[in-house]
Amino acid sequence: MASIPEIQEHGGIMLNPTTSKEPQNVSTQNDSQTALEIPSEAPRRYMEGWRLYAMISALCLSLFLSTLETTIVSTSLISITNALGNFEQRDWVVTSYLITYTGFLVIYAKFSDILGRKLLILVAIAFFTVFSIVCGSISDMTQLIVFRALQGIGGSGIYAMVTCIQPELVPPEKWGNIIAVVSLVSVLSSVLGPILGGAINNNSSWRWVFLLNAPAGAVAIGLIAFVMPAHFPNIDGSTGLIGFYSKISRASLRRLDVIGAVLLLFSSALIVFAFEEAGSRYSWQSPAILSALIVGCVLFIGFIGWEKVADRPRARQEPIFPLRLMKSRFLSALIIIAFCTGPPFMTAIINLPQRFQAVDGLSPFEAGTHLLPLLLASPVATIVAGQLATKLKVPPFYILLFGASMQLLGIGLASSVQFKSGNAMYGYEVIMGFGFGMGLVSLLVYTPMVVTRSDMAVAMGAITQIRVLGGTIGLAISSTVLNNHLTAALPALLSPADIKQISESVQYINTLPDATREAVRQVFADGFNTQLRVMMYFSVAVWVFAASLWERKLRSAANVEGY
Repeated sequence: MASIPEIQEHGGIMLNPTTSKEPQNVSTQNDSQTALEIPSEAPRRYMEGWRLYAMISALCLSLFLSTLETTIVSTSLISITNALGNFEQRDWVVTSYLITYTGFLVIYAKFSDILGRKLLILVAIAFFTVFSIVCGSISDMTQLIVFRALQGIGGSGIYAMVTCIQPELVPPEKWGNIIAVVSLVSVLSSVLGPILGGAINNNSSWRWVFLLNAPAGAVAIGLIAFVMPAHFPNIDGSTGLIGFYSKISRASLRRLDVIGAVLLLFSSALIVFAFEEAGSRYSWQSPAILSALIVGCVLFIGFIGWEKVADRPRARQEPIFPLRLMKSRFLSALIIIAFCTGPPFMTAIINLPQRFQAVDGLSPFEAGTHLLPLLLASPVATIVAGQLATKLKVPPFYILLFGASMQLLGIGLASSVQFKSGNAMYGYEVIMGFGFGMGLVSLLVYTPMVVTRSDMAVAMGAITQIRVLGGTIGLAISSTVLNNHLTAALPALLSPADIKQISESVQYINTLPDATREAVRQVFADGFNTQLRVMMYFSVAVWVFAASLWERKLRSAANVEGY
């Protein structure tokens, strides 16, 4: 009976019977002592049969909805501003969601260690669903921006919890399969967002962009509430609400690092805001951007200092991110790889369609179809990588290094296209897509192999948050590179009025006289190539740090222990 409170207190994660602070004073695995040498525990049981498939379906549905919301609104902004007004605030409909979506990832992951996976995933989906309904029902732009931020809190929780839960659903030898499926859903939802948004706006009201989340969210909540054990990942016991009462107690609430969560949230929000708005709405030298960056960095330094305080043996709280984890060169390298993978991926997904419109003169729909080689190659790569890691027991080191090589090669080749894309670009997209897909799966498979099970959720959350943050920063860098190039080159070819028209819609290039049109397209082609060359530096860093993960006995699903 003495073990039951211990299991409940740790949110359902079966740990050795020690106090909650004790594991935080044990050094993370180093080069000589790794996660593969964790003392064995009693064999774990996993969900099986229809319950497992129902659980995976609910998680994939939830992740699809939350990731879809990051892009589906982009094609609805004109319709929204036509209905609600305040055209100048339209970008905030997207930015407000991204700020909270990025800021809560690690917070959800750590809090789920204390309050339990089931409670946190249900809270996240409920939050997302309720505020989706609110967003689709209001008639004021300011209200929409506020409630989009609240919707982002739920979306962030979904993303974080799905990332934490997926390796706990199945044994290590099947991690690659489930991570590949979840990664496939994540990639497809990002891709389908603009397409579905455009279809909804062409055939119905923009409100359905938000309201369609309601029935799907209700289905996901029902499935998870019914099939997920209360003390997951321990599958013994009830799936009902009674298990929640053992999670929410004074003892468990005192363990929550609220101060650390607030510092991390506000520092992330300010940094994301600065990089999202710099170069578009504000210049990099504007007081708004400089103050946001300075305060955000100061708060992040404060967060690190507070985490040291919270990690002391006598402290009541458990730190949001135990700094001892960074002593592991493996986890440190994976975090850097995740950060440097974000910019090239987001730049390719967002800016290549813009290139096809500006340089090749394609319509938005045609530009989307020209991106299909990359979009289809990436999910195929996730499946291939998953099978290599599980069925063939290939160490993820090789898969990650191969993916990094493909990513670097694909971006380098794409940056060499001098003018119009041509058929060669399709092949370059396939190479990039395979690199991105394999890299994403390898990160998620690798992370549980370099930390203990008690630290897995926060490590997975950190990998996810830093990758999203890297993508946001990468987009800002790409935008600045292109804008600087256009600002220097276009005035020699166009009048200020023409430049303003192009800034509002690149389709205006098609109306220019033939000679001027070709010259302007060449300027854009050079600018987009410069973007990709900058992204090559990030890809080089990915390759270098992937290579640094080499060890004599490489980790794989065949020899991982402690899970």
